[in-house]
Amino acid sequence: MKQKALLLVGALSLESLLGCGSTKFPQYSGKYKLQEASYTDPAFAGEKKLPWDLTVIHRMKYVPNDWDDRLLFKFTPQNQETEIGGAVLFDLELLTADAESSFPHEYFKGEEIHAERRYYGGAFCNYQYQYHAFAILTPDEEQLKKVYPNQGEYLYTEPSGMPIYETFNPDGFEPSEETIDAWYEKVEKNGDHISLDFVVSRNIHDTVFGCDSESYLPPDPRGRESLKALYHSIELHDEEDPRLGFDDLPTNTIPAIDLFKEVISGVKDL
Repeated sequence: MKQKALLLVGALSLESLLGCGSTKFPQYSGKYKLQEASYTDPAFAGEKKLPWDLTVIHRMKYVPNDWDDRLLFKFTPQNQETEIGGAVLFDLELLTADAESSFPHEYFKGEEIHAERRYYGGAFCNYQYQYHAFAILTPDEEQLKKVYPNQGEYLYTEPSGMPIYETFNPDGFEPSEETIDAWYEKVEKNGDHISLDFVVSRNIHDTVFGCDSESYLPPDPRGRESLKALYHSIELHDEEDPRLGFDDLPTNTIPAIDLFKEVISGVKDL
C-alpha cells in the first residue's frame, strides 16, 4: 500500500491521499498568514515590521513524565527592506505560560528572550528591563495534551495524597481517534484554522521597597510596552508525526531578541 501511494503521489493530490486513509497528527506545524499587528505605543515600533508569512514546525520529545515541545518559527519576508526574516526556536510550555505575578516574586507571561543590565540603588532598590515572547494558541496546549498525554490512565490516590497512574510507554502510545477528532473539531470551530496570538513585550522587573533618600537609580523613561500580532494558519502540516524529528530541529537559530529587536525599539545591552 505504501509503495502504491509512492507511485501515485505525482498524480494524486494531497487531499485524495488523505482520503485513502492517511493519518493526521494534531500539531501546530503549518503555514500562517498575518491578520493584524499593533503596538501599545507607536514609539515602541522598530525599523521593520513582522512579515505576512510565518511557517511553524512543531516537534516533541518525551522526557521523564512530560513531552518537551518545541516550535520553530520561520519568518519569511516579502520585502527584506521592510520586514524581518529568520528562524527562532521556542519552548512551547514557556512560550504559552500565562501566569504573571508581582508578589512575592515578580515574573511575566511567556518566554524570556532578553534581560538588560540590572541597576541597583541598594539591596532592595533595583530595576531591570526584560523582554518576553508570549503566545496564545487555539486549539490550546491543554487540547494538545489530551492527544499526547504525558502519563497513563489515573488509577487511584495514595493516603499521602499522591495520585498513581498506569505505567506510560511513549514508544508504544498512539493517540486515540476520539482525541484526534476533538482536536480537529476545535480547529473547525475556530474558523477552520489554528490561530496564533503572538506578543513581544518589554517589562520592568523592579524591587523598590528598599529605596530611600540615599538610594540612586539612574532614570529611564521607557515604560512597559508590547507588540501584538495575530496569525492564522492557511495550511496544516499534520501528515508527519510531531514526535519524530525533534533532534533534527536546527540548533543554530539566532537568539530571538536579535530578530525581534528590529520590530521593537529601545532594546539595550545586546
